[in-house]
Amino acid sequence: MARTTRKRTAAPKPEPIRRQAIVIVHGQGEQRPMGTIRDFVHALWQDNPQLDTPDEAYPRPRPIWIVPDDKSGLYELQRITTPEHNGRRTDFFELYYADLLNATPMRNLWRWIRRLLWIDPAQVPRHMRWPWVVFWLLTVLAVISALAAILALPQVLDTPWFDRFVSPDAWRGHVISITALALILLPKFFTPLSFIKRLPRQMLVFVVAIGILDSFGWNGHVANLMLLGTLAYLAATLLLPYFGDAASYLSAQTETVQSRQGVRNRGLALLKALHEDPEYDRIVVVAHSLGSVLAYDLLHILWREVGPTKDNPPGPDALAAFSALDDFVSNAPSQAWNSEQIAQYQALQWKVYEALRLRKGQAGSESQSGWKISDLVTLGSPLSSAEFLVTDGSADFTRMKTERVLPTSPPQAYDETRGTIYPDPQKGPVAHHAAVFSVVRWTNLFDRIESPLFLLGDAISGPLSGADRFGPGISDRKVEITWGRLGWRLFTHNFYWTDTSPADEPPADHITVFRDAVGLERSAP
Repeated sequence: MARTTRKRTAAPKPEPIRRQAIVIVHGQGEQRPMGTIRDFVHALWQDNPQLDTPDEAYPRPRPIWIVPDDKSGLYELQRITTPEHNGRRTDFFELYYADLLNATPMRNLWRWIRRLLWIDPAQVPRHMRWPWVVFWLLTVLAVISALAAILALPQVLDTPWFDRFVSPDAWRGHVISITALALILLPKFFTPLSFIKRLPRQMLVFVVAIGILDSFGWNGHVANLMLLGTLAYLAATLLLPYFGDAASYLSAQTETVQSRQGVRNRGLALLKALHEDPEYDRIVVVAHSLGSVLAYDLLHILWREVGPTKDNPPGPDALAAFSALDDFVSNAPSQAWNSEQIAQYQALQWKVYEALRLRKGQAGSESQSGWKISDLVTLGSPLSSAEFLVTDGSADFTRMKTERVLPTSPPQAYDETRGTIYPDPQKGPVAHHAAVFSVVRWTNLFDRIESPLFLLGDAISGPLSGADRFGPGISDRKVEITWGRLGWRLFTHNFYWTDTSPADEPPADHITVFRDAVGLERSAP
């Protein structure tokens, strides 16, 4: 379909990026303030060989300074800043929100779990079917175990457990469980025995459980109570802290509106403060897991408020860059792009960003400061299952993208003849409200393994590019993360920013991909 084009003018030579902000958005769970950001700083700045230059003043590990953070609004958070390197300084900020989702009522969690359990199996994405089936099986197992424990209660109360526990037949089990327990505790109190820590703790806990079962003669009631206790422990340590946060943010219900609003308000306050500070030329948002959903929402909201929409019309240089981007999109395939086409699109996005970031406002002025966010980097994002976790099925997901409720990359066209730019009757040519990814380059790292063994790799993650997902303009980067001395591939969801390669060896491939995506010293696409 043809779209109107504009006469282009030569853009001025862009000013160099002298100062940038990297905003880290943590994932779900019981996160501690500043608990995640230091690892990101170490990977991106302190031990990044891509930044090495001959005779540099600050060789690895490069120094950092911890200074007060006057933008996040939390006294528990600090800003991590770097010295100038190749003409550019970098400040790292953490968007912390775990405290706002900490008090997840069981009602919210149960409502969200019930929705996932009773969803139409046809609406479950193919890559989520095995986790969904296992979730169902664990739920059924927990119900059966609880019913068995209740029905066996009279018999359990009548059994002489103490006599069994002190009988000679129980001593073998005592020795097994006490030995395993000693191997867990002794290294904690006696330093010379620290080599014992090499033994996997999970294995030792399993041996303790075997010893207890043997002490009670492998009684079925004891085994069932231990199973029920294990399921309760997993619910308390995994289900509520992790899925509770997801239930509070992903599920738009009466009880969650306030917490969702609080999380977004805090995030917007930080991004706006950085946007309005004329010292910053560039902002990069790096988001992990549930944080990627939050970051996605925040960019959409921020674009509506400070982007080049009708309340803040773009200048002629930005309009020319938008026009070139729209021309490329109109001539590109609608379903999927190859790596070369994605690179061309991201180069055009960078030109739009360059044109917009030069419109800096003055500190304290009412005028907006242009657009400074150049990149969104998502790690292990559950948005790959958006039709399952965020919307009510694939049809609802498609409808919300078409209606521009969910922004895509490239953005949905304004109409059949216009792309991201349309003529406002009062303000002239402006970008529509869902065109944030006409500027922001989206790179997504994932480590999904298409296998029934879904605990291998990162089952939460997945590709985001394509017309059936969030648009063909996203750069999906599939990585293969291994960790431990044996090169484990078990649940790699929390290793995207950790260099798991052995000492004195080149960085792990996923770390190199991550560093490339952020591009601390990027000055051109």
